[in-house]
Amino acid sequence: MRRKSSILLVSLLVVLLMFSVFGCGGGTSENGEESGPTIIVSSKTFTESIFLGEMLVELLEYHGYPVQNEVGLGETAILRPALVSGEISMYYEYTGTVLMTEMEQPGMFDAEEAYQAVKNWDIDTNNIVWLDYAPGNNTYEFIARPGIMEEYGFEKVSDFVEYTNNNPDNDLKFAMLDEWFEREDGLARFSDVYDLNTDNINPMFLAMGLTYDALREKQADFGIGFSTDGRVAAFSLESLEDDKNCFPVYNPAPTVNGDIMEAYPEIADIINELSALLDNETLMELNKRVDVDGEETYEVAKDFLQENGLI
Repeated sequence: MRRKSSILLVSLLVVLLMFSVFGCGGGTSENGEESGPTIIVSSKTFTESIFLGEMLVELLEYHGYPVQNEVGLGETAILRPALVSGEISMYYEYTGTVLMTEMEQPGMFDAEEAYQAVKNWDIDTNNIVWLDYAPGNNTYEFIARPGIMEEYGFEKVSDFVEYTNNNPDNDLKFAMLDEWFEREDGLARFSDVYDLNTDNINPMFLAMGLTYDALREKQADFGIGFSTDGRVAAFSLESLEDDKNCFPVYNPAPTVNGDIMEAYPEIADIINELSALLDNETLMELNKRVDVDGEETYEVAKDFLQENGLI
């Protein structure tokens, strides 16, 4: 009798173990029904991309979807193949980035035109769905340390280029990311549009975000920053006018693997409501809270969602 009880107990434990193992891959959606595939959310490695990724995680978890947080996985060269293959499910990408680095097309200066171009191409070519783009435009910005524009009489980028081209032995330090130096929409486009002699520049290759510190501390004179970065104003840095329209639009938008959208078509409305709130002023403030005030990205993301009634 004891032997039969032991066998029954073991069998019951095996069943329970199998249920726990095979039942943990999904979850329950907001309507309480059994869910489909896990949504793997990722992002690039800089502040804005990270908190946008954290917002997606928080928002989808709040609505009951099975979510795996892979925020901060890498840059476009890593994220795009992972998105296409289904290794990740979604992340916020920038319209101008895909337009120029993936489609190998010239930059555009109209947000809607750029968005429609990448949206139509990506669904046809890669089965990637672009949800609504945010009104914020995180384009490149040519920035300077405090006081140097007045010192040299610079107001626009052309002034810097003219001085650099005419003074091959100048000692002006130009801070930039390795990625910007190598990308087609980076130094290559910049030098082509402005006819810059790149032999005359003194580049400083800095990790993401360190350009602002180098300019504030006068270790660099000029640099490439981002128009939604809160440190430009917080550090009293100055911006030179992009008088030849070198820097095209870079509106962030969630890019989603087509299979995930097929499984959860209703998430479009949920996420679009978030993106509509992300204008330049909002993004600058959120970036500042992390990069200047020292708050954690996930805390900033959750606070923003709560303050706007999204969770």
